[in-house]
Amino acid sequence: MTAVMTIRRRALPSLALALAALSTPAVADTIDLALNCDTTLAPALRKVAAAYKARSGVRVFVFPTGPGLILPQLVRDIQNDIVVTQTTILEQAAQAGVIASALRVQWRNPLVIAGLHGTATIDGAFAATDPSPASNIDGPALLTRLGIKPTRIVGAVDTDEVAFLLTTGAAQAGLLHMTDVRADERLAVIRPVPPEVQPPLLYAASVTRLARRPNPEGFVAFLAAKEATDMLAAAGLEAAP
Repeated sequence: MTAVMTIRRRALPSLALALAALSTPAVADTIDLALNCDTTLAPALRKVAAAYKARSGVRVFVFPTGPGLILPQLVRDIQNDIVVTQTTILEQAAQAGVIASALRVQWRNPLVIAGLHGTATIDGAFAATDPSPASNIDGPALLTRLGIKPTRIVGAVDTDEVAFLLTTGAAQAGLLHMTDVRADERLAVIRPVPPEVQPPLLYAASVTRLARRPNPEGFVAFLAAKEATDMLAAAGLEAAP
């Protein structure tokens, strides 16, 4: 019950912003853009959006969403101009005819075991995501493949919740994306998850077929510019060939 209440509390600002965006007509003279992305990408993309606004004057509102919910939203015509998500989801979206061609630049988001700075134990309470529409990582199964046997596994909806459990002391270690670690200076990597055990997720960006505002392609192109790629790298996203 506590975890559910926590998720709802943290989700309220994003939900309010999303409802406000959906209630605003997407008219041609509105230059602000709406971007939907995996939850773990939101802090990095907000920094890039701020840099883009400084350069172009265009605001990009970033709405984090569980990866399993992005395609259903697009199929149901929920207004978004840009989507940044896993390439496998973009492939499905392309087949459904709801996105344009995806950005050719791709990024890797390594999975790591993390904890608070100075915490190097993985045999206590361990936070890991349960497989759900909010996260496609089966945390308990991954721990088994890694040969890790903590005293207790604390289930979480997504890696955002794992980070919350770590920073509140409810768990001593947890499975996070590198972007989750870089987004909170209290967190540090204990050790990486070998790619042969869990390959890093691949991400790319695309303009959606629902885009009604001017030039969403401008922001997608900016994501491939050096200024943006340097910011994304600092946030934990590695450029993929």
